Amino acid sequence: MKIVRAYKVALDPNDVQKTAFARHAGAARWAYNWGLSTWKRLYEERKAAVAGTSEKIGKVTDAMDLHKRLNALKKLPLEEGGVPWMYETSKCAPQESLRDLERAYTNTFRRLSEGKKGGFPKYKSRHKSRKSFRLTGAIVARAGRIKLPVIGWVCLAEQDYVPTDVIIKSVTVSE
Repeated sequence: MKIVRAYKVALDPNDVQKTAFARHAGAARWAYNWGLSTWKRLYEERKAAVAGTSEKIGKVTDAMDLHKRLNALKKLPLEEGGVPWMYETSKCAPQESLRDLERAYTNTFRRLSEGKKGGFPKYKSRHKSRKSFRLTGAIVARAGRIKLPVIGWVCLAEQDYVPTDVIIKSVTVSE
């Protein structure tokens, strides 16, 4: 039997790691907002294309398609509307953010199809939204510290709370 557990621990980052956390949270928020505006634009284009026909709008896009578009945008120079600054963060932060956006759209249309009121996803504010991001991949826990992709080893404020002999699938860092 497989058991899934979650541990909530306080981190004790240094100043460089705090800056890296802020960059990752900003990249995740930016990717979510960019994905939301792209999704809305594609939805309106699809809606206009099927207007007057009996064809349904159907699925417009998904998180993987948005991630491919974002990767293409990363390669462009800043002057051409690219976002090369995203290379300073882990690829997981914006990717997981786009997955969250896909889940929000799926839940919205599921509620609407059930006849319930469905609130569309909203943009995340730089100042009012909770600063958080999720990382997946090579995450290792040791006594009193945890290794996060791109960020490195971060000290834990609580000792011996996270078991060191388990496989860690993902980590959510929030302010």
